[in-house]
Amino acid sequence: MSLYFSKSKNEDSIPRSFTSEYSQWMTSEEAARYIKVSISRLHNLVSMGKVPHYKLGRSNRYLRSELNELLLSQPRGVRNGH
Repeated sequence: MSLYFSKSKNEDSIPRSFTSEYSQWMTSEEAARYIKVSISRLHNLVSMGKVPHYKLGRSNRYLRSELNELLLSQPRGVRNGH
């Protein structure tokens, strides 16, 4: 049995770049799992201003692209170009 989800009438007018960026939003649990830290560690990093986040009511949301940038901006173990 397959499920069919119909598009809303406004969905066709949303630019593809917006929908691909929109699909990158993560909850705290998803973000912690993605960067492989505990939820409490993620919350500590957020409160120290080290992880970019956005508020949705009382919840935090994170963009996958910003988490990638954060991880890639701090390389370790590379010496003398090797």
